[in-house]
Amino acid sequence: MLIGKQEKYIEQLGASTVTADELPGFIRKAAGVMQKFSTVRNEEAIRQSIESRHLIHHPMWIIKNTVVATRRPFKPKRIPNMIFIDAVSGYRGLLSTVPAISEVVVEKNSIIHPVINESDVGRYMKDVQARQIDRSYVLKKPQHEPSEPRLVHLPLWKVVMTGEKGREVYYINANTGESEAFMSRRWSSGEDLINQINKEDSVWKP
Repeated sequence: MLIGKQEKYIEQLGASTVTADELPGFIRKAAGVMQKFSTVRNEEAIRQSIESRHLIHHPMWIIKNTVVATRRPFKPKRIPNMIFIDAVSGYRGLLSTVPAISEVVVEKNSIIHPVINESDVGRYMKDVQARQIDRSYVLKKPQHEPSEPRLVHLPLWKVVMTGEKGREVYYINANTGESEAFMSRRWSSGEDLINQINKEDSVWKP
């Protein structure tokens, strides 16, 4: 398949099933319970307030990690899990489920550039292993068998609208319709970045 100069193949996390027409409903839900019942903030009013909406592709590193716990005299117990690292904020943890991953063609200008490159992933991965996995093992800490890191992209709707308090920006997960307010706040704070990265130079500006 031929692609244009302004396009690029990426590995997309999930199916990106939320359409542009559905966004007002999800934004109304994200705005909070109190505003949800306001006639001013109904879906049609939100639709009229939208200035722009763009599908963007946010980078995340994922690593398949097998935890190997010694249980003498029995065989070691092998527990698979999946580590994720937000490639912009450094926010990290374990995925409870892993959506399907597919190769898709997207516009290059929709792809957010990662702050955390592959050479930096190891430190973030070890932090998850030590702080989130090993802490549940009181005595002997387990071993870890990680795979090579894989860069995937989470599809998000970036919606800019005129709200009651001025300009508002919403990030809506294009797979689930859920608000990504928590994740988006961490992109600009730099609080999750490990010290080997210059936080001031690397903080993403939405």
